[in-house]
Amino acid sequence: MRKMADRCRRFWEGFLSGPRWFSAPSCGKKGRYVSSSLMLFVWIYALLDRVLTPQGRMFGAVYLAIAFYSMILTRSPAVVLFFVLSGVIFFNLVAGLLFFPCIRIARKVPARVSCGSEFQIFYTLFNRSFLPCFDLAADTSLSLKNLKCTDQAVSRMTLMPKQEGTFSRRFRILRRGVYHLPCPLIETGFPFQLFKLSRTAGQSQQIICHPAYTRLRSLKLPDGSAKNNESMNTVSSEGESMDFYGCREYRTGDDPRKIHWVASAKRAQFVVKEFQEEKLSRAALVMDNSLVAGRESVLSFLKKLFQLKPIGGRYDDTLFEAAVSLTASIATSLSESDFIVDIFAAGSEIHHFRTGRNYMTQEAFLDLLASLKPTTGLRRFSRITPEDVSGIASSGAVYLILLSIDSESEKLYKSLVRTGAPVRVFLISSKGGPAWVETLRADDILSGKAGEL
Repeated sequence: MRKMADRCRRFWEGFLSGPRWFSAPSCGKKGRYVSSSLMLFVWIYALLDRVLTPQGRMFGAVYLAIAFYSMILTRSPAVVLFFVLSGVIFFNLVAGLLFFPCIRIARKVPARVSCGSEFQIFYTLFNRSFLPCFDLAADTSLSLKNLKCTDQAVSRMTLMPKQEGTFSRRFRILRRGVYHLPCPLIETGFPFQLFKLSRTAGQSQQIICHPAYTRLRSLKLPDGSAKNNESMNTVSSEGESMDFYGCREYRTGDDPRKIHWVASAKRAQFVVKEFQEEKLSRAALVMDNSLVAGRESVLSFLKKLFQLKPIGGRYDDTLFEAAVSLTASIATSLSESDFIVDIFAAGSEIHHFRTGRNYMTQEAFLDLLASLKPTTGLRRFSRITPEDVSGIASSGAVYLILLSIDSESEKLYKSLVRTGAPVRVFLISSKGGPAWVETLRADDILSGKAGEL
């Protein structure tokens, strides 16, 4: 009974996760309610899409109509057409099963791509059968939001027995994020392109799409930071400088390469070398990741009402995508100038990470930005504590990126100014703002026109 219960549980989990070869909106999202009725329709559609080609669906509709008509009028000429079409279906199935693809599949997907840039996915096929395989195509039903195939035509291949072949398909991702591809699917519609015979292999794969950003030609430091550039906060980087400072006893976690063997032999215990700490320039970047609700159209309101969705404002994430792009541009420019950059993404939660010098690599930093999601709410800076403000202000330069101006953003700006920190504020908006902000248009940022800041 326990084994039967485990099998039923696994079957139900597999049912709710959706077909492995099909990209469904609810598939793969753990911790979220999934409608069983919706998944039933997803499975039906996925099976029909896997078995029937577009021509086969039209052929099937005509065939069912003729079959129904011939059952009512048995002496009609439609009966002859019904048997002719039945013969075509029978011959297509027999020929297709005879040349059923026995294929070994390997798909090579890039781990990371840049938003808007074209990339290739490579497929390697090996025909394990003693019969040839005709009209092989890969991932023809691959369809994800913001993932577009740029091929002009579907690539098809014919493999002789025991032959291996390789081909590629070109794609473009239109928006940053983490995309989960279903397992690779190889199919053929031989001989009449009515039914699809397919093979799947491997596991689902992941592509991280980095945000599109502009490499800044120049970046101005906030007023008051340039003259203090020589006296920006020191950050201990023990062992990075070549200036010998002294020795001390070995502590757990110390680099064994720093052990001073001569001194250790004299003291009969491990002693490590200490080097003079370096003075490194620091900067802080605070990004607003809370979307502001705009006006909702009547049509959108009625649509939500009909679909029983929560009724609220309309959120346009274009401003947030521009803020992410601007954050990547500024942080990259500062990192290339040997700054240590502390990034704070402020919303319903505070995300803090550090990049530059010997900290997070550029690739890992862009991975985090790719997975960053916006939040909603008015009190987006309320989670920034006075200790956080002091830590941010202790940097040599502070950049504040805002999506809107309200009491919360003004309070944060004034708190930073009161500490004496040099602050530079960017407002991403199509309208102007107060005198203490610099307004940038989202379209200019996303199109790469904001090359000098």
